[in-house]
Amino acid sequence: MDVNNIDHVAIRDHSYVAGNSDKPEVGVFVQTNTQRKALNEDRLEIGQSVWMKWVGGPIVAKSNILSWHTGVFEDGNINGLRELCIGTNLFGLTNYWKTISDKKFGYYAVILLSDEEWINDPIFVNARSYGSSWVYLDSIEKKKLWLTHDQKEVEKDKEKSKGRSIPQGLRFQVLQRDEFTCQYCGAKAPEVTLHIDHKVPWKIVKKHELINLVVACSSCNLGKSDKLL
Repeated sequence: MDVNNIDHVAIRDHSYVAGNSDKPEVGVFVQTNTQRKALNEDRLEIGQSVWMKWVGGPIVAKSNILSWHTGVFEDGNINGLRELCIGTNLFGLTNYWKTISDKKFGYYAVILLSDEEWINDPIFVNARSYGSSWVYLDSIEKKKLWLTHDQKEVEKDKEKSKGRSIPQGLRFQVLQRDEFTCQYCGAKAPEVTLHIDHKVPWKIVKKHELINLVVACSSCNLGKSDKLL
């Protein structure tokens, strides 16, 4: 496949695909590897589409490659790498950068993105990345595999509604509606870990309904526990 026709899937924790109800905040993607180059630059081209998939969940957003930078960090010095992320939410996440610095040595790739947008209908796929958080969609077969709904996965997600776990599709709706912001204290992702809370506790309602669900940071959610406010 011609490099101009390659798409990519970036797999991230939902905290790093935050934003508001209209637009996601996925302005940058950082990849590091202690054994080999973080990404294959020969498969990258400005303007290529990057689809953002939640870990364990659906593809929820799309953006385009604006530019990329690669290099090596040594002795835990990630200042140059981090400076490439100035202007994005990722720049201020001290704990995130400490995790990378603790590796002491590694190859890095920083992908700057543009034209971020939510996908109106999240894509549930049956594809697997086998440990990689960046997937090259460099064939028609791979594009079909990763960018086409798998109805079995959709049904599997809906099945969760019969138990306490909130389906990922519904979780996405709540996070987007509440703009990735705790509805109790106002804290936003990715500075805090976000949960989905039942306003009327699960033990009372025994079901998941959009009207009864709100975004809550981990501190507020654990503090509220199963109380009815």
